[in-house]
Amino acid sequence: MPKLYSSAPLLDHPITYGWLTLGYVALLTGLFWQEDTSAYTKLYYALLATPALVILLAQPTYMKIILREPIVLSYLAFGAWLLLSLTWTSADTSPASLAKRPLYVFMIFAASALLAIKDEQLLLKALRIAAVFASLAALIGLAIFAESPQSGRMIGTGALSNPLLSSHVYGFFCTYWIAIWVADRKSPSWLSMTFAAPLLAALLATGSRTPLVALALTGVWMLALARQRALYFLAATIITSVLGLLLAPESLLARGMSYRPELWTEAIQQAYRHVWVGRGYEADFSFLIPGIGHPLTDPHNVELAVLLQLGAIGLTLWITMYVVTVARCLTHRHDPGLQLASALVMYGLAAGLTEGSNFLSRPNENWFLIWIPLSLAAAVSIALRQRASSSTPLSNDQLAEMLREADVIEEDGHGVKVAKLKDGTYLKLFRRKQLLSTALWATPSRRFADNSIHLRSLGITAPIIKQLVQIPSAKLDGVIYQPLPGDTLRNRWRRLGDTERELDVRQFGQFLGALHQAGIYFRSLHLGNVLKQPDGELALIDVSDMRFSQHPLRFGKRRRNLRHMLRYKEDSHWLVTLHSPALMSGYSEKCGETAARKLGEDLSNVQHGSR
Repeated sequence: MPKLYSSAPLLDHPITYGWLTLGYVALLTGLFWQEDTSAYTKLYYALLATPALVILLAQPTYMKIILREPIVLSYLAFGAWLLLSLTWTSADTSPASLAKRPLYVFMIFAASALLAIKDEQLLLKALRIAAVFASLAALIGLAIFAESPQSGRMIGTGALSNPLLSSHVYGFFCTYWIAIWVADRKSPSWLSMTFAAPLLAALLATGSRTPLVALALTGVWMLALARQRALYFLAATIITSVLGLLLAPESLLARGMSYRPELWTEAIQQAYRHVWVGRGYEADFSFLIPGIGHPLTDPHNVELAVLLQLGAIGLTLWITMYVVTVARCLTHRHDPGLQLASALVMYGLAAGLTEGSNFLSRPNENWFLIWIPLSLAAAVSIALRQRASSSTPLSNDQLAEMLREADVIEEDGHGVKVAKLKDGTYLKLFRRKQLLSTALWATPSRRFADNSIHLRSLGITAPIIKQLVQIPSAKLDGVIYQPLPGDTLRNRWRRLGDTERELDVRQFGQFLGALHQAGIYFRSLHLGNVLKQPDGELALIDVSDMRFSQHPLRFGKRRRNLRHMLRYKEDSHWLVTLHSPALMSGYSEKCGETAARKLGEDLSNVQHGSR
C-alpha cells in the first residue's frame, strides 16, 4: 500500500527525535534558567546542533530537502559573503573562530526543518510549551523585580543580563501569544491573553521602548492576516503606550531619542567609506557623538551593522533573505504556521531597527529577533513543500487492482469518479481535461486535501485525508480519505416532514452564516455536499473548489454562493418556497439582521423570477 498522506518522511530514530525536540524547547527557554550565556551556548550545541548534525550525516536526503528551501538558500548566500569578508576584516577574533558562526546559525535552520519534516505540529507544540514556560518565567521575574526595584528597570532571571536584551526575549514570546490570539481561531482568546499578560508586563518593566514600537508595527502586519482582531491589538498597543506616557512619562521620555539619529548619521557616513564590501565581519567601529563623553561601538540598527561590516552587497543579500521570507509568508498567508512565523519575523525585523545589531553570533538574546523567527518560517515552508510533493504515483495496473474489489459510488462517461475501497476508505479521482490547466501545479486532489485540513483547523468537520495518488499515464490524480458518518441534507430532507425539515433548514442557515463570516467561499455548496452527522452537527464534503479569506465574505460572493445552490430545483424548493423564514432566521444568528435581510431579498428575487 502506498504511503499515507503526511507532512514529510519519518525520522527513523525516536531517541534522536526526542533529543531534538528537547533541544528546541531548551533553546527557547534556556536563557530563563541557565546561569550565563556560555552555559546556554553549550546547551544549544549539545541538545540541538549535535543531534541535527547527526541526522544530516546519517540521512543526506534531509539535507537535499532543506537546501531546496529559498529562505535557507538566501541565508547561505548571505553566509558565504560573510565568510568571504573574513579575508579583509580587521576583527580581533581569529578568522577560524568567526567562520564557525554561520554554521551555528545554519544548525538552527536545520534542526527546525528536521522537526517540521517529522511533524510540523510537533514543532509548533514545542514552541507553545516554551511560550507557556516563558510566561511563567516572566511572572517570576516580575515578582523578583517587585521585591527589589532599585535599578528601576527589570532584567529577568537566569542568563538575561540587561533590560534591553531581556526585552528581546520577552517581546518574542509576547508576540507569539498575540499572534495566536489574532490568527488561531481554535485557541480560546482568554488563554492567549492570560499568557500574554505577564510577558507584556515584563516588557513594560524593562523600560525598553523598542518592543512597544515593534509590537505596533507587527500589529500593522497582522492586519493582512486577520483584520478585526489585529485592529483590536493595534488599538490596545496604542492605548497602552498612551497610558504609559500619562502614568510614567519619565520611563519613556526621559531618555529622549537616546542619540539614535546622531548615531545613525555617523554610522552612515562611515559606511560610505567602504560602501560596497564593508570593513569585514566583526570589524571594530567607534562613533563619536557630541554630548557623550565616550565613543560608542554599536550602531543600534541591524541593517546599519550589516552595511558597515559587509557593505551594500551584504546588505542586499540580507534584505533578500527577508524579502524571500515575507513573500513565502504572503503566498501562504492562510497557513496557521506561516501566519505565526511571519508575526515573529516582523517583530524581530521591527525591533532590529533600533536594537540588536549583533546580527550573527553564538546563541544569545539577539537570536530571538533574527534567527529563531527566520528558521521557524523556513521550517514551516519546508513542511508545506513536502506536503505538496507527497502524492504517490500509481500505474494503471495498480489503480485497477485498487478498484477491483471496490464499490463504485459515482462514475461518468470517462470512468470511476468515487469508489469505496476494500478497507472502507474512499477514493475520489479527478481527470485533467485540458492539456494546459492549473491542475498541472495545483491538482484538484491537492486542493481537496489542503482545503479539508484547513477546514478542520477552523473547527469545521471535513473528510480526514489518508493519501494522495497520481496516475500520470491516465492524466488522473486522486485523494483517499476517511468517509464521514451521516447523510447528505438532500437525501435526509426527502424523508422528513415539513416540521422536522424546518428545524434542519434553520440549522443549515446558521451553518451557512458561519461559513460566510469565517471567509469561506465554497463554490460547490449545495445540499448534496453538506452532511448531517449522527451527533447532529453539519459537515462539508467534496471540498476541492473552495477559497478562504481572513475576513467575512463580501455580499456579492454570498449572493453568488446562494444562487449556485438554488440552481438545484429540490434545494430551491425547500430553501425558498417552503422554509425561507427558517433559513433567514438561522443565517441572521451568525451574520446579523442586515446581512440576512439582503440575502432574503435575493431569495425573494429568485422566487419571483422562477414564477
